[in-house]
Amino acid sequence: MLNSPAEVLRKAIENLINAKLHDVLSHRDGLSRLAAHRNSWVASDDVRNAEKRLEQVISDLLPRGKKERIHAEMGRDCSASCLTEF
Repeated sequence: MLNSPAEVLRKAIENLINAKLHDVLSHRDGLSRLAAHRNSWVASDDVRNAEKRLEQVISDLLPRGKKERIHAEMGRDCSASCLTEF
């Protein structure tokens, strides 16, 4: 059975949440790591991979013209690297 776009997006978001929770709970300084990630964008491989997957899913779901309009309003080139800001 094919997954709907909403289901694919939900799974990608859930995967990112799970990666961050696992990172926080599996390290003694997990909350500090999470705060550092928000400030410096340094993250574990699992969190980075989950973020990339979410960015790819969002990129695949948005029509090309919509992505270009959003990025033009932000003054950026259209790339998947900043789609998670939406």
